[in-house]
Amino acid sequence: MSSGAQRLRPIALAAVGDVDAALMTSLADPIRAALGRGVVFAQGLPLPAHGFSRRRGQLRATAILDELAAVKDPGWLRLLGVVGVDLYAPQLNFVFGEADPERGVAVFSTARLHVGPEDARRLQRRASTEAVHELVHTFGLGHCVRPSCVMWFSNTLAETDRKSPRPCADHARALARALEAER
Repeated sequence: MSSGAQRLRPIALAAVGDVDAALMTSLADPIRAALGRGVVFAQGLPLPAHGFSRRRGQLRATAILDELAAVKDPGWLRLLGVVGVDLYAPQLNFVFGEADPERGVAVFSTARLHVGPEDARRLQRRASTEAVHELVHTFGLGHCVRPSCVMWFSNTLAETDRKSPRPCADHARALARALEAER
């Protein structure tokens, strides 16, 4: 990495609750590749009890976004939380993740990314894809019409597996402009 790239604010990753350390570490390289920024690991956070719905058996994603925003260091460009519990948003059965562009935070869950005896490599690819997807949302970019783009809206694991962990050319250009604006 050039000395200029080292001065850029990094993307921070934080485990929220109990998340496999090896999986957390495996996210760094795909995030660096997609966003061109360094990655640092922030101190983990506990799961916020106030966001848990007993009726649904899920955690409200915005409760985690609030916790992340409260601890986000101004020296970090973005903060991504990773959880191992199922997430929801009002009016939806579940969400893989959610982002808050205004506060520069996002969260994604691994709960639905491993539904069987997949190998660790498949889980890592799915997690990397969802991590990049949510981080790109924090730059104000929306979903893509191209099913292979990381910004395609996934409603199933088959759709997640079809996506690339990198943005399509159009989203890559828009992301580059957004990153340049935040130098």
